[in-house]
Formats: sequence, structure tokens, C-alpha cells
Amino acid sequence: MTNDTTLVVHPSKTERAKKIIEASAAKSTVEYECERNELAEKLGLRVSVFDALVEEERAKASGTVALKFGDIAPAVEPVNGAELARELYETILRYCVLPPESATLIAFWILHAWCHEAATISPVLGITSPEKRCGKTTLMSLLSVLVPRPLHTANLSPAAMFRVIQKWRPTLLIDEGDTFLSKDKNGELLGMLNGGHNRLSSSVLRCTGDNFEPIVFDVWGPKGIAMIGRLPDTLEDRAIPVRLRRKLKTETVCRFRADRIDQFRPLQSRCARWAADHLPTLRGADPDDIPAALDDRAQDNARCLCAIADVIGGEWPEKLHSALIKAYADRDRNEAQSDGIKLLEDIEEVFTRKPEPRIGSQELVDALCALEKAPWSEWRGDKPISGKGIVKLLKPYEIAPRQDNSGSYYLRRDFEDAFGRYLSKP
Repeated sequence: MTNDTTLVVHPSKTERAKKIIEASAAKSTVEYECERNELAEKLGLRVSVFDALVEEERAKASGTVALKFGDIAPAVEPVNGAELARELYETILRYCVLPPESATLIAFWILHAWCHEAATISPVLGITSPEKRCGKTTLMSLLSVLVPRPLHTANLSPAAMFRVIQKWRPTLLIDEGDTFLSKDKNGELLGMLNGGHNRLSSSVLRCTGDNFEPIVFDVWGPKGIAMIGRLPDTLEDRAIPVRLRRKLKTETVCRFRADRIDQFRPLQSRCARWAADHLPTLRGADPDDIPAALDDRAQDNARCLCAIADVIGGEWPEKLHSALIKAYADRDRNEAQSDGIKLLEDIEEVFTRKPEPRIGSQELVDALCALEKAPWSEWRGDKPISGKGIVKLLKPYEIAPRQDNSGSYYLRRDFEDAFGRYLSKP
């Protein structure tokens, strides 16, 4: 009597299955849908397994690589949130050169990615650096072994984005954003990234198929974007700002090794377990204690991170608040102003120096051009700004010159609303 219970699959059966899968991959969509259940049953496979094998065969035949996502099994034991946050924080600083507050923000954004379905606002993790060789790709690679269902890419099209999110629900990690992500180069993709910030606006409508049937695709999902320079302004407004810097010779970090990523699996499993245990609590969370120093959009971005910090407790809510305030203050300090905002600021200074209720249009041009360190004396082609140029810049703010017998002029009170809305700081 033998104890050998090993199942032996006859080679002919394997070859038969392979031929059926290859033939199915070549069928049209209609043919395949009509036959898939019967064929899967004939091979003794679950339909989902049969579908995956056929999809893999199609990708192989077309010379492409099929996307695969390995779901992480949650840890068996409950996870201490404070210890988990600390481990994420220390792991980030072990591999990347960045300020401690940035490591705090990244750690909580990783937990946000695991708890994403509890959120209604999903801030982009906006990773920027002033120059190359500051570690953007290293950080993105590290994120790809810490977040759920990572998809790390250096380029993508709008169609690829909404289809991949709809089908696989990945954490989208977009590297090299400066090479293709701008309003001029890729406005459609930028619009989708902006829309994906809010669950209520995270849909795109496309007509597909022979009948051009309108289909709604979802672009709701966690996204990180890395690039040299600044994010496009509308996307920057929807991002948690993380700024990298080049490593000094005196600074040491561990080198990220793609062949040793299995060491991060236990940390992923603990993230998965913590998220599974606390997702019900986070679904209804509405933290009141969000830093008041942040503007309205920044507070929206911070809400999901603050909710997680409140559940973890201990030192982490205070550490996260400090990190948010520091990061957004640095971003605002370096914010590139629009021409309109620059003009409003300088007109406010002109009215401060000349505290009268009105100023002639040409008098305003002369006063602006006389301001030191202002661009108006050499505005276009080394020529000073004109009265028409001022009118054009002020139009979006609903400010226009008045007219009387003495000519064109502006009243200070016409600017008060714009001064209050666009120049005041929280």
C-alpha cells in the first residue's frame, strides 16, 4: 500500500487544455462569451481561472505583457496602528532623503491608499524635486511595494488610465510626470486626474463599441505623481506636497533593491490588516481637528489623513498636523503667482502709497511701471504694460475702468472684493 497521494496530470490532458485556451484567445468577443462556460467546465476549471488564462494568452499573442496584481493577505494578528505608522515612517527615511515631515505625510498617504474606499476626497501624493537625481524613482519604487495593487508607470494615455482603473482598481504611481503631464501637452489626462480627486466627480463618459454606446468609466483611486519642477497648478491644489532633495555626501540611505522586495510583504500584510479592521470606523469619520492654518482645499486634502491619525491616536495626530502645516507653508511660499494676482498685489500697493479713492488709467500704468522689482516696465518684449494690458488682466476679476469727461479711471472700491478674495492669506 502506498502513501503517495501526488496527483499526476497526463501530458495529453495538459496539451489539450493549452490548445483550447489558444483557440479561445483567437475567438471574437461574442464567440468567446457564448462558449466560455462550457469550455471551462470541459477543462474542469473555474470560469474566472479560464478567463485569466485566455487573457494571458491574448496578451502573449499580441506581444504585450498582461497586468497582474497579487492581492496581499492581511496579517493574522491585529495590528497596533501607532507601531505601524512608525514602521512606515522609518522605512521611508531609510531609503529616501527628505524632510521628516514629508516622511510622515507619505506614511499616512500609504495608509490612505489601503483605506481608500472610506474616503470621499482622494488627494494626489505630489512628489516633486528641483533637479534630477533627487530620488523620485526610488521613492516611487518603494511605494510600489508598500501600497495595495501598485501600478508604477512612466507614461500613460487618458484611455489607458480610465480603463485600467475601471478594471483593476490599482494604486496608480505615475513617474516622470514632467515629460508628458501639462495642460498644453495632455489636458485631457490632467482633467481626469483633477476629477479623480473627488468621488462625486470621478467619472468620465466615453462612447464605445460599434454602436457608440455611452459608457461611464470611473477614475476614482489613489494616485501618486512624481516629477521635476512643480505640478500643474490645478493638480498641485489637489495634492499632498512632498518635496525631495538631492543627497549630500554626508547623508547615507539604503539602496533600494528590486530583487529583495519580499522583505516588504509583512509590512504590506500589516497595512492590509489594519485597514480591514478600521475601515468601518473610517467610513463615517469626519475629523473636526484639521489645522486651521490650511486653506479650504488643503483642509479637504488633509481630512482623510487626519481621520486615520485620529484612529491611531498617540503622538500621531499632532505629528501629522505639524507636517501638514509645514508642507503647505513651504508650497505656498514657493507658489508661482499668476499674472493677475501679481497685478492685484501691485495695484493694492499703489493705492496704499496713494490713498485716494480713484486713479486715472494712465496714472496707474505709470505707477505700476515705477514699482521696484515689478515686471510691468518690461512686460512684453521689453515694453511697458499698456492700459489695454491692465484691462485684459483684470477682466477675470470683474474689474473694469470707468469713464467720465476726464477720461478712463479706476475706483479703489471696485478692487476691494478681489483684494479680499485673492490676496488675503488664511
